[in-house]
Amino acid sequence: MPRALRPTWLISLKTLAGLHRAPYQGPTTAHFDGRRFHNLEPKPHKDLRDFLRWQFSRETQADWIDQPGPEAPPDVPERVEGDELRVTYINHATLLLQHRGLNVLTDPVWSERVSPLSFLGPRRHHPPGLDLDQLPPIDLILVSHNHYDHLDLYSLRALAERFPLARVVTGLGNGPLIRETGFTRVLEMDWWQALELPGGLTLNAVPVQHWSARIRSDTNETLWMGFVIQSPDGPFLFPGDTGLGPEFRLIRERFGPMRFAALPIGAYAPRWFMRDNHMNPDDAVQAHRQLDCRSSLAIHFGTFNLTDEGQFAPPRDLARALADHQVDPEVFRVPTPGFQWQVPPLDTEVARTAD
Repeated sequence: MPRALRPTWLISLKTLAGLHRAPYQGPTTAHFDGRRFHNLEPKPHKDLRDFLRWQFSRETQADWIDQPGPEAPPDVPERVEGDELRVTYINHATLLLQHRGLNVLTDPVWSERVSPLSFLGPRRHHPPGLDLDQLPPIDLILVSHNHYDHLDLYSLRALAERFPLARVVTGLGNGPLIRETGFTRVLEMDWWQALELPGGLTLNAVPVQHWSARIRSDTNETLWMGFVIQSPDGPFLFPGDTGLGPEFRLIRERFGPMRFAALPIGAYAPRWFMRDNHMNPDDAVQAHRQLDCRSSLAIHFGTFNLTDEGQFAPPRDLARALADHQVDPEVFRVPTPGFQWQVPPLDTEVARTAD
């Protein structure tokens, strides 16, 4: 049975919160004013008053219940070659992507809680689909932003011990915190920058509509992003966490139709508070269509109770949205931890155009 990672006290509370980190310093750009980053279409940031309004007006929801893990872990090959794209859903936004000999891990979270405190904060209700010791050799780790359910220092420290030569790619300003976990090959990227990878692949940092913070005072001092991996077999997208904004159309214009996208469908209620930064299932289906995506996988739901929608609401609402938009559920799938998908290829002519 896969196990969650229980914290040790090797990481100080100061390190967990990121309090030791000096603010990012760099040239001003269209999305960086010299101190804080901004979305392509800036939205008013929810302040403490908004947060308290949400907390004191929350509707009572049914208790989340613990779910069983997979009866047996999925069969994960050490590598896959050629045009095969194998996706293993581990939990939340953690995926193992295998393609053209490269093994990529996204937003790794194995911890029991996503919080600066080991005894308080959202706890998991589903074990991870793979244990850390069941992973194949990891070449590349993508960290989309610094929220605790995406940048988990306990998990990164465990991965650094196991895969010390893995490269970690993240947004501007997140490098010092990640290096604290033991990784030495950490690259900070800005939106639209590219990195050549083995196997004829290219990693691209792309904008998404979100925000960043470890504590209240460091809001938007580091950059959030998604990632597009270009391949001769068609591009695929991991956006991390995002609202529905102009970014998906821009990604489609720049890279062509997506072979695969991992699209978040949870943490969306109440809408007045979450709309700008978290897609609901209908938004996710719209993103799927804007990307002209061949295959999409729902992520960011069902593991941690982060917001007000019920535990099983995201898959239910996604089924309704797929029907409303006339999208085949076979091309936008809902996984459980341990689910594995050999993603169908793009049409040859489409893949050539995308490349």
